[in-house]
Amino acid sequence: MKIQEFRSKLEEKLSVLVLVLLVIQPVLDVFSYFLGQTGSNALSTLARFAMLAFVALLGFFISRKKKIYFFFYGAIGLFWIAHMVNCFRVGYQSPVADTTNFLRIMNFPIFTLSFLTFYEQGKDVRKSIYWGFGINFMEVVLFTLLPWALGHPVYTYETLGVGVLGWFAVPSAQSAVIVLLAPLAVLWAYKTGKYPIYLLMSAACIGLMYATGTKLTFYSIFILAGAYLFLFALNLKKKCWLYVLPLVVLAGLAFGFRAQSPMQDRENQSNYALGIYNKLVNESMENSGADAETIQDIKNGFDSEQSSEDKLEKVRRSLIGVYTDKEVYGPFLKNLHDRFGVYNVMEAYNYTTEPTILSDSRVRKKVFAKLVWQEKDFATKMLGFEYSDMLTPNAIYDLENDFPAVFYFCGYFGFALYLLFFAYFIWIILRGFALEVRRTSVEERRKNQEGRSSEKSVKRYLGSLLAGIKALGRGVQSFLTVEMGAVGMAFLLALIAAQISGNVLRRPNVTVYFAVTAATLVHLTRRRRAEKESED
Repeated sequence: MKIQEFRSKLEEKLSVLVLVLLVIQPVLDVFSYFLGQTGSNALSTLARFAMLAFVALLGFFISRKKKIYFFFYGAIGLFWIAHMVNCFRVGYQSPVADTTNFLRIMNFPIFTLSFLTFYEQGKDVRKSIYWGFGINFMEVVLFTLLPWALGHPVYTYETLGVGVLGWFAVPSAQSAVIVLLAPLAVLWAYKTGKYPIYLLMSAACIGLMYATGTKLTFYSIFILAGAYLFLFALNLKKKCWLYVLPLVVLAGLAFGFRAQSPMQDRENQSNYALGIYNKLVNESMENSGADAETIQDIKNGFDSEQSSEDKLEKVRRSLIGVYTDKEVYGPFLKNLHDRFGVYNVMEAYNYTTEPTILSDSRVRKKVFAKLVWQEKDFATKMLGFEYSDMLTPNAIYDLENDFPAVFYFCGYFGFALYLLFFAYFIWIILRGFALEVRRTSVEERRKNQEGRSSEKSVKRYLGSLLAGIKALGRGVQSFLTVEMGAVGMAFLLALIAAQISGNVLRRPNVTVYFAVTAATLVHLTRRRRAEKESED
């Protein structure tokens, strides 16, 4: 009885707990930043894992569907046991580091399952989440402006002195945080019903996305404005311009001042550096004694599988300086050469001389992972290799892009399970949309039959076709509310960021927003279906 009473009290306080859980995220980020300045952020990492454990246990404790939790955690546990057994078979370097990395990968499914439970068992959870996103964006703005106001600016690209960042340790992760927060922060402002708040939040979101200086934040401005333009036009009709106009004007200003943006400044500096390296690459190949034909073959894209051994050897001699000289890319690739051999690195890079590829740290990490993967046997490829395989004595080559990282660390089997988790959300949303279209289609067909029962078959056929098109339009309009569209936009932006920018699925401070968005999307879809079924 006492356990039931305690569970009931927790359920009553869930909306408050969820709000607190969200609003502490930027504070934890700032805490981690200052700990990092001292040389170790282990304490903030422990705080993040403690938060994960709390959310997981809370979700399990209040759930009325514990079989789902047993199945979910049982599947995770069995996979991890199999992974660890295989790692011990081949020689485990660091089970602790590997387990820590796995828990980071599991942040998204664990958070998402728990937040789905919070929605089922709590009251006003959705309201708390929207308030949390709105408050968090204001916190991010505050912690971004404070160091600049205090005369100690923090740049997104510190070495270039470009972009406005603030007290946040990982620029790419903070870029993703801003992109995930913005759609629901604007939604929160819209739902307050107070137009000045909406104007201020819209300006703050687009202003910060512009000032941050990453490609992700800059181009997300136009996704945000375009998506809300469509959603407001679809749902508000003639009244839409009151809300559309500020976003269109702000996005237009961002586009108009693109040449002055931090993003473009960084691109200009990068292009200047790439031009220098392109000149060094050409000089290196010319100094290697390579003939004009070989140099042209390399520039056209050399295919080692379609070439003779003599030709391959000529290409290798032509590129040896590019890949190893300290004046060119030797310092960048030294760790890869020491670990895999120069010729293997050339092969992994497809013998390219493009500075945009050879200078890219993300590509370098992908090449490292690819070469590690090629060394592994069948069992390891099925279950994934350990985190320490991505380390050298001098550097960490952990992938920034999330989905390739999950693939390499979890193998074919683990990656397939991870994708199934995402497929569940896509299935729920598509099914909800299909049912909405079907419902409106039945209504349109009934109206069409009532009004055209005496008409000829051709006219009835055309009427049915027109009714089907109307049903699809009504289904879209009925299903895609401003709220549903905003949450869906945040979900899609998170997926894009995970693949393009990274640090979304394996950074708890970013993952928590992604998980909340995914759970909210499922909740809205289920709620919409339940409402329509009750009406019928």
